Amino acid sequence: MPFTMNTSGHIIIKAKINNVEGDFILDTGAGLNAIFTKFSQKLKNEKTGNFFVGHRATGEELNLDLYNATGFEMNNRKFKDQQYAIVDLDFGDIDGIISLQPFINTPLTIDYLNKKIVFDKATKNEKSIDIQIADYAGRALDIFTYIKLNNTLKIQTLLDSGAGKKSFWFSSKLMEPLTLDKADFKVVPVKSDFKKENNYYIGKLSKLNTVNNLRRVEGLDVAFVDGLIYEGKTSIDWLGNVLTIDIAKKKIFIAE
Repeated sequence: MPFTMNTSGHIIIKAKINNVEGDFILDTGAGLNAIFTKFSQKLKNEKTGNFFVGHRATGEELNLDLYNATGFEMNNRKFKDQQYAIVDLDFGDIDGIISLQPFINTPLTIDYLNKKIVFDKATKNEKSIDIQIADYAGRALDIFTYIKLNNTLKIQTLLDSGAGKKSFWFSSKLMEPLTLDKADFKVVPVKSDFKKENNYYIGKLSKLNTVNNLRRVEGLDVAFVDGLIYEGKTSIDWLGNVLTIDIAKKKIFIAE
């Protein structure tokens, strides 16, 4: 399945929800599928009596009604038993976000080199990193892995393709154990789409690597964020050019 990538590094795919096609961000950090209000008006939405309360990375609470997808399709492949939420946001031509929920039993390969998504790709003999699965009672799904910062501090980071490219956020709580001085960082107050403001400490970090040393980034631009609900939240592009997320095996396989 081909995808396009916008200037911020978001993966844009086409999908059909309730037989209506739209353009969606493939977002491994979203937790659950969501469509935006404008697109929802094109659909016949089957509201359930259920809801899900989640939190954005910077702490905003989202209390979302859940809807059954009477049809959920990507590249002519149908995914059963999918739900979605409706979120009152406007991202221009983007109609919503597709989470990892459809791929619980389907390994998902993101090929950045050829700009395509592959389902059920063989991963024999490929190198890999371990991931941890956050399954919120079957309603939402996120993935994490352990990394080391500056060769000294081991933390767990959310792997978030929805962050775009070269995105490295860490909790400002980590600055002390890393012996970083806030005075050496530029303080930028940032207001989210949901109007919550957090301080971001923008600067450099010497080194980041996976705990098995398979991947390393040096001299990276980072943000330490007040109120971040995770120890870390990073994009996934730094892990490699061809990545297979296998929820069942709790691994990300790296072909290139």
